[in-house]
Amino acid sequence: MSLTSIDSKGGKATALYGVWIKSRKTLGKTDKSPTVIAMHGCGGLYSIVRDGKGEFTPRHLAMARVLSDAGYNVLFPDSFTPRGRRSTCQDSAAQRETSALNRRHDVQAALRWVSTQNDVDMSRVALLGWSHGASTVLAAMNLAETDVAVRKVQPRAAVAFYPNCQPYAKEGSPFKPAAPLLILMGENDDWTPPAACEAMEKRMEGSDTEVALRLYPDTYHDFDAPGLPVHVRMDIQGAGKPRDGVTSGANPEAREQAYRSMLNFLQAKLQ
Repeated sequence: MSLTSIDSKGGKATALYGVWIKSRKTLGKTDKSPTVIAMHGCGGLYSIVRDGKGEFTPRHLAMARVLSDAGYNVLFPDSFTPRGRRSTCQDSAAQRETSALNRRHDVQAALRWVSTQNDVDMSRVALLGWSHGASTVLAAMNLAETDVAVRKVQPRAAVAFYPNCQPYAKEGSPFKPAAPLLILMGENDDWTPPAACEAMEKRMEGSDTEVALRLYPDTYHDFDAPGLPVHVRMDIQGAGKPRDGVTSGANPEAREQAYRSMLNFLQAKLQ
């Protein structure tokens, strides 16, 4: 499928594409299914590209199976390949033209596209993202952004795996989520440390929109990536302590718990 987004820098239209996976069963009394728009992280959507075709990373493949088996359509927009990039993990913040704030326009485009599909129940749409994509979800849910506030279609829920909450952690930072938000991350995450998300959750206490944070002990960034050994990366600019790098790797037990929390949350908010 293809969709058109707008780049913040200069307002240039970008023809995006993505992967559309239909639900494997029907939830509810109609043939229309709830739908999740899933935003990839800084490593991109694919683990390898052959003959112009991308193969999903194990993380995206696992999520596609879990959600489609549970009765959700899933749209994976590709923010990078149409812009000539495979990954931006090693870029500095200044080099990242495809920022989280910019990618919120990709979410807008994705929402417009799913609204044209006959088998989508637009009253039951959620956002999901990982790391850079999770930060994109926060930006795309923030009603303090005018283009988000005036959007005709608003998601009913959002799930963010280990986002960077720093822009919204301080008192006075404008952040008003459009729908309930669930954040899932490791206590030991040194790439996007959970302290900022804890501060954001605390400042949102008493608001009219739920923000829930789940932290998993002995768990690092990318904990839900199947088969990824725990390792230290020294190539991530602007993250972690100088000369220490950042830690990334799977925790199967935490992934199982996070998937369960995610499915329970989506069922409660979308069914």
